[in-house]
Amino acid sequence: MTAPAYDLTYDPNDVDGNLVVECWISHGPRAADSAFDPQAGDALLVGDEEEPPLHAAVLRRDGNRVWVRIELPTELPSSATG
Repeated sequence: MTAPAYDLTYDPNDVDGNLVVECWISHGPRAADSAFDPQAGDALLVGDEEEPPLHAAVLRRDGNRVWVRIELPTELPSSATG
């Protein structure tokens, strides 16, 4: 079995102005992974099943719910640099 491409699923429509979004462990690709235990300060990958996964930092956790801050890539695509 291969590892999932990302740790948590997020809805891009729910991301706030500070790039914070609530995710549910039970809705993600690692829902059955009993060793998956994200805690504040952890770095992980989030995905929406349509775009490439993004890096995120866990801000807090309440049971099955995890709030993360998405870290946008700092590199521009090569087509944007001219």
